[in-house]
Amino acid sequence: MNILFVATELAPHAKVGGLADVMAALPQALAKAGHGVSLVVPLHRGLRRSGEFRRTEREIEVPGVEGVKSARVWEGERGGVALFGLERDEFFDREGVYGEGGVDYPDSLVRFQFLARGAVELARYVEPTPDVIQVNDWHVGLVPAYVKALGLPIRTVCTVHNLGYQGEFSHTDFEKLGLPEGVFRPEGLEFYGKMNFLKGAIAMADAVTTVSPSYAQEIQDQERGHGLHEVLRARAKQLTGILNGIDMVEWNPAKDGALKNNFKVGSMAGRVECRAALEKEMGLEPANGKPIFGMVTRMTRDKGVDLAWGEVERLLRRGGRLVVLGAGDPVLEEEGRRLAQLYPKQVAVRLGYDEGLARRIFAGADFFLMPSRSEPCGLTQMYSMRYGCIPVVADVGGLRDTVQEWDKKTEKGTGFRVLPTAEGVAAGVDRALAIWDEPAMMNEIRRNGMSKDWGWGSAVPAYEKVYQSLASKPGRF
Repeated sequence: MNILFVATELAPHAKVGGLADVMAALPQALAKAGHGVSLVVPLHRGLRRSGEFRRTEREIEVPGVEGVKSARVWEGERGGVALFGLERDEFFDREGVYGEGGVDYPDSLVRFQFLARGAVELARYVEPTPDVIQVNDWHVGLVPAYVKALGLPIRTVCTVHNLGYQGEFSHTDFEKLGLPEGVFRPEGLEFYGKMNFLKGAIAMADAVTTVSPSYAQEIQDQERGHGLHEVLRARAKQLTGILNGIDMVEWNPAKDGALKNNFKVGSMAGRVECRAALEKEMGLEPANGKPIFGMVTRMTRDKGVDLAWGEVERLLRRGGRLVVLGAGDPVLEEEGRRLAQLYPKQVAVRLGYDEGLARRIFAGADFFLMPSRSEPCGLTQMYSMRYGCIPVVADVGGLRDTVQEWDKKTEKGTGFRVLPTAEGVAAGVDRALAIWDEPAMMNEIRRNGMSKDWGWGSAVPAYEKVYQSLASKPGRF
């Protein structure tokens, strides 16, 4: 089967969150399974500079909000996946992917309409023609509408990576999209008088997937449905939750060049060196008798960062230390700076994203704190377990599907699950600290997490099942 992925991110050079990592791994996993796979992304500044894409002479004409504009096509290849980058500097040659300083760029409608329509135009010349276009999140949510409006013989799958971001715009801009009037209706893009790109994709795609089984169930309830729960319930028979994986070759502490020393199950001396190196790099007091809690996160309330900040003073009183890498909400960033200045030897906060440092936190911290209020899947908890860092996570979404509660009697489990509340986080920290002075127990939990296969092996057949279900399905519109 021939599958074309469309997304806004691609690790490592255009990354904001887990979407970038998924786009770097899932297409390759499907290609290894024998499918013809391609991926189209905007030619962000980081991708242009990466050297992975080469400029071609091919241009496509893209009808858009501001009239017809051309897009130069860049090409590349990675792990059997054909890469396409759409060059339009006025839209994509920017410092950020979505915005800067925690604020989205003001022309999101224009940029992402261009990307969606450009991807559909690109699909017309990709050989062989895609059987399926898989669109990822709201930024490319117009793709199913354009495929149907143009009458293309291609099925579409909408993958929801985070329902909290939907792409809402005024209804007055609909006429600029070049879509039939009938698309602005409850069965299409219209949602309470506005355009909603993600809602439109969910409603108009031939199938809908999301990134963990638990999240697929949660988002059909009003509490976690972000207003789209009834839309998702209406498509429940076409909705499938498929757990994300990670690239087990790329994320391997036995070979990771970003670490001070390498280690693996049965040979963990290198992890002790990684721990000491992390203390030095982050300016923490070199106190081997005190545990390190790590976080690699977007700084948002959804990620529970405010809950973590509220636990800091209590954590320090209990002898813990905290290392955080991330960026996002300016208010949460400022609180992180304040805490790091107040406790410079116990709390270290680095704003931004640095993949090398992220890897060193996974390899050097003792516990990984992830108190998310909502977590569609999450990848960092899998990275942390792969690197021997014990997760303390909220009992939601994909965290529930990946972190097995530690059971002292059976010696099974990989971490601790808690409620995403101040009391829940405090209880989770207490449970982690309770095993800190039990080296045998710590080592057993570490081994459990490091020994699991977090790869894409089970996800590929699940996606194949979705694609195959569409192969002979008659059109719905």
